[in-house]
Amino acid sequence: MIRSSALSLSLLAAALAAMPASASAQWQWRDANGRMVYSDVPPPPSVTHIVRAPGQAAGEYRPVENAPASAEGAPAKLTAAEKAVAAPVPTPEEAFQKRRAERIKTAAEEARKEQEAGERATRCAELRNYANGLQQGTRAGVMTADGSVQHLVGEQRQAEIVKTNASIEKDCS
Repeated sequence: MIRSSALSLSLLAAALAAMPASASAQWQWRDANGRMVYSDVPPPPSVTHIVRAPGQAAGEYRPVENAPASAEGAPAKLTAAEKAVAAPVPTPEEAFQKRRAERIKTAAEEARKEQEAGERATRCAELRNYANGLQQGTRAGVMTADGSVQHLVGEQRQAEIVKTNASIEKDCS
């Protein structure tokens, strides 16, 4: 039994030794002494040449904060390749949360538009029913300032029909 566990440990050690150092490291750069450094955390600001960064293609590049300045002291314009490297790479979780927030926002906007369309359709149906009632001579009235109801007759009915038809044309076409 001791022999099989020793064999298992030696196989595990051999497998770990065979794995390249960069397989678990996400960052790779050369330090001030020229030694290659592999790490899972970003290099310090003093590092000027990064060999590899998470989500970036292999090849040396300079970090954005260490970009050379122009003669006026303003930062120099970055090339397209430098901009691509300088752009922050979202984590899978951040990308998922962004897509989720966009889906929720889109769904809420669609629900709002659907609700407004339903309310508009209801209002238009009410206006059409009211206009039909007015044209057929159904008794109708309006509320006065003192709270009493004044029934529409003659010219008042015609004015209300014109006003209702104008609202239907404006809002329901």
